[in-house]
Amino acid sequence: MSELDEIAAELYAIDPAEFVAARKAAVAAAKKSGNRALASAIGSLRKPTTVAWMVNLLVREEPEDIAELFDIGDSLREAQRKSNTGDLRELSTARQKAIKSLTSRAAELARGQGKTFDENASREVGQTLGAALADPDIALRVRSGRVLTAESYSGFGPAALSLVPDTDDPPPQSDAPEDPALKRSSEHRRVDEKALAEAREALAEAKEDEASARGAAETAESDLRDAQNHLAEVKEQLERLRAELHAAEGEEATAREAEKSTGREARRLRRVLSDAEDRTAELQSVVDDLSS
Repeated sequence: MSELDEIAAELYAIDPAEFVAARKAAVAAAKKSGNRALASAIGSLRKPTTVAWMVNLLVREEPEDIAELFDIGDSLREAQRKSNTGDLRELSTARQKAIKSLTSRAAELARGQGKTFDENASREVGQTLGAALADPDIALRVRSGRVLTAESYSGFGPAALSLVPDTDDPPPQSDAPEDPALKRSSEHRRVDEKALAEAREALAEAKEDEASARGAAETAESDLRDAQNHLAEVKEQLERLRAELHAAEGEEATAREAEKSTGREARRLRRVLSDAEDRTAELQSVVDDLSS
């Protein structure tokens, strides 16, 4: 598991209300360590919904039960491939029981974290687990504990892996006839309330993501200004060094010319000395002859 995967697993398992602050702290830590690529990747992680967090927490706390659920899914696919009706029936029941058990466990874990949620959240947890058995992409997100929102399967996969209902029994029916208009009005209200709640949650997440992106952009601009100032300082220092180098090269040329001139004079004087020595020796010989 990469460092990013480890950090993401930690972030997606904490209360969504604490996600943005925890993500900001993780970004700061990555920057402090000098790993700006990791900081950028962490900053791009999106905040999960309550349902997604419940699934991620479940995967983190009950990895063996999650693995068992996926094993059931694998067995279901094999049974369908072999058209084994008996096994399909038995495995479908096992899948349904496993999902219901895991959904209850997810609710228990969430309550243990002090989180409140409604029945819709529990139902969507079950739908997400069921969808993971039918869709490989959803399965990958669930297995990695990086689910962002409630998942549902809408493809054309094996019928044996289609989503299971939340309960075994249908809801009780009232003996009194129901007013169709009231029923439609009630359904519309439920849909509108749910849509409004989802929209508000999405808006809140978007605002948090915007704030996080703005902070990251401001940090990047500050880093850019620092880099530009450093570049200007380096250029100024380079100009000074070039000027010093030019002056040193001039001094070197002058010293080299002086060395050549001094060498020529030294050679001339050695010749004069040699001539003087020869003359001295000649005169000494004359004096010696005259003295004898």
